[in-house]
Amino acid sequence: MLNTIVLIRTDNFDKAMVALADLVRYGGMQIRGDPRIVPPALSDWAFEKIVGEKPRKRYRAHVVAQIDLPPAKAIGRLRDIHPPAHIIVIPPESPVHKELLRLWGTFEKLRGFHPPKVKRVEQKVEKEEGEKFY
Repeated sequence: MLNTIVLIRTDNFDKAMVALADLVRYGGMQIRGDPRIVPPALSDWAFEKIVGEKPRKRYRAHVVAQIDLPPAKAIGRLRDIHPPAHIIVIPPESPVHKELLRLWGTFEKLRGFHPPKVKRVEQKVEKEEGEKFY
């Protein structure tokens, strides 16, 4: 099964890393592999193919990452968390997904991103609290 890809478009790479951390921490998503930096022209092309219109705003940082959720569930969770970036979910059946996977090895890795460990701590606390009540 192919992973869903998210395209993050924002002003700088610090905001992109915060958005990725928000996906993990608040969206309950798991990032598969390393996020990659994509060229702005490819990002604009992907945006146009998925959304159906040309991008209105130009961004400086463009990052793609693979996540473990199906597209519909990822979109629903994105609506709940409102990360500090423009995020587009790219479903596995789309030609954009196939093109991004074909070029994946040529993209530069996003340095400095490490998934937050807060999620694991929250799960442990919930598990411990559940054991106290039974």
